[in-house]
Amino acid sequence: MKLLYKDPGYKYSAESIAEFIKQREFWSEPIFYFLPELIKFKGVFDKGNDNKYIVKEISGTVAKLYESREKEIQNKVISYQEHWNCHEKLINESFSSIFEFDTGEIFNDLVCNITLNPISPRYLKKNIFDVFYMNSDEGSIGSALHEIAHYLWFHLWNQRYKGSYEQYEAPSLIWILSEAVVEQILSDKELNRINPYHQSGNAYPYFYNMIIAGRSLYDYLDEIYINNSIDKFMDKSYKFMIENEEEIRSQML
Repeated sequence: MKLLYKDPGYKYSAESIAEFIKQREFWSEPIFYFLPELIKFKGVFDKGNDNKYIVKEISGTVAKLYESREKEIQNKVISYQEHWNCHEKLINESFSSIFEFDTGEIFNDLVCNITLNPISPRYLKKNIFDVFYMNSDEGSIGSALHEIAHYLWFHLWNQRYKGSYEQYEAPSLIWILSEAVVEQILSDKELNRINPYHQSGNAYPYFYNMIIAGRSLYDYLDEIYINNSIDKFMDKSYKFMIENEEEIRSQML
């Protein structure tokens, strides 16, 4: 795997921010927290139209925000890339061990866009994911590890089960499983050395509080992960999710 950091410009950030501002609070509130200049757009989207005028206003505000931060973003392009290059060999070796194939042979065109959006989506078909410009160099690695774990997981998943990219997105159970198991995948000791998020948790917070039949969700997944190869872990963890789907969904924020 190889990763290239880029500054995609303000329009990219504006489009991404506009998409997440109209989502529920779990997704939109971080935007208002880090970019209070955008609070005026809270709750203004009308589900009955395309909201082009609102998107245009958001774009204008984001353009001004970008202008005042462009130099910092450009500096992050350099520092994030240098930090990745320093750890690329370790990352490939660790993921190759975890996924039981040579990850250095695939995803050599990954792109990470540095944006103004604190919600950092990924685009599986395009081999692109985003990172928030306020991340530290170390944090950029932690974010990259999380996203790359998804790319590799779905690469293996597609080989075993096929399916479409649409099935790999929220709110499908396949997506829920992929978000949960990053905790097991990123528990690797070598990756922990460079991942600042390993102590606070690699997955969404609600997974750590889930209780299924009196036990923590991660008690079950840890047990399956420790005692199986990666492909068997994939099979058995998905079976567990299917059997407990209703209870799992009821505990998601």
